[in-house]
Amino acid sequence: MTTHDPRPPRTAAAHALAMMVAANGRADPRELQALEELDAFGRLGVPRARFETLVDECLHEVGSGLAGSSWLHARDQACVDRLLDAVVDAQDRLLVCRLAAAALTADGQVSWDERLVFDHALARWHVTRAMLTQAILHDHTPAAGRHARPLVERPLAG
Repeated sequence: MTTHDPRPPRTAAAHALAMMVAANGRADPRELQALEELDAFGRLGVPRARFETLVDECLHEVGSGLAGSSWLHARDQACVDRLLDAVVDAQDRLLVCRLAAAALTADGQVSWDERLVFDHALARWHVTRAMLTQAILHDHTPAAGRHARPLVERPLAG
């Protein structure tokens, strides 16, 4: 008899997170390390190697097109919206936003394109900054304290 985790992998959530990581046209190793420390891959039910493949796919599909743009072009927005809309569970959406906040701040700066996609996800999913802050504060993974910086309104790195 084989046993398996009864929770289905949240591939759609992992793909949406991968798109946010890839938004600036690259995946910084510190972003992936932050996700590792927060057990993002376990929480999403997707192995790290699979997540890295999703990031690579997003880099080829969306990331390079977003880098340097000050708005989402129609083609890019359609792709981003498709990935976001595939995440239907409100708790999964909040988890993705929480994990994205940690990943996007892990390298010490938030680029314009990262902020653009992140803010678009918050708006599309109706996730407020207060909800995000609460998700960060109530994250009880061992490394949560090291990755507890919400994205605040301030000048962006270019």
